[in-house]
Formats: sequence, structure tokens, C-alpha cells
Amino acid sequence: MTVSFIGDARGIGIVRNLSSGGCKIESEVQTKDTQLLVLRLSLPHEAVPVVIDVAGVRWSKSPTFGVQFLSVKEAEQQRLDRYLAMLPPL
Repeated sequence: MTVSFIGDARGIGIVRNLSSGGCKIESEVQTKDTQLLVLRLSLPHEAVPVVIDVAGVRWSKSPTFGVQFLSVKEAEQQRLDRYLAMLPPL
């Protein structure tokens, strides 16, 4: 799925390894540990993206970086959790 982000860095990317608490993002945008971002996750079959109010970059190794979701409104967290619950187990 795609993601757009703004904050200490700005750009778009592809979400990998999504969980209820964070994800890995592939992007050509360079990030640094400790940067803070607002994420908009485009979930399949949903018209409105899930908004992560604050995500902290925890590691960066171009062309990917990992974020931890630090602040998410309850309704957005529930949407994300419902989506994750529908995915087939690995």
C-alpha cells in the first residue's frame, strides 16, 4: 500500500511489514533517526486514508526506514486494526 508523509521529511513511499504499532517504508526520501512524521496510509478498498498523527523514525537505511506509531486517534487505530485482522496469517 502507499503512504504519504509530512513533517521533518516529506514524500511518498510503499508500506512494508505493517503492524498496529509501526511499519517499514520504502522511499527515495532520506530520513534520519528521531525525525517525526505525519503518515497517511492508503488502505486497499478504503476511500479515506488512515492518519497516523505522529510516527517516529526509529532506523533508516536507504531506501527504507522504520517508524513507530507514537500518536494515533482511537478511531484511526481501530480502522488499522480491522484491516490487519482481515489479512491472512503468515
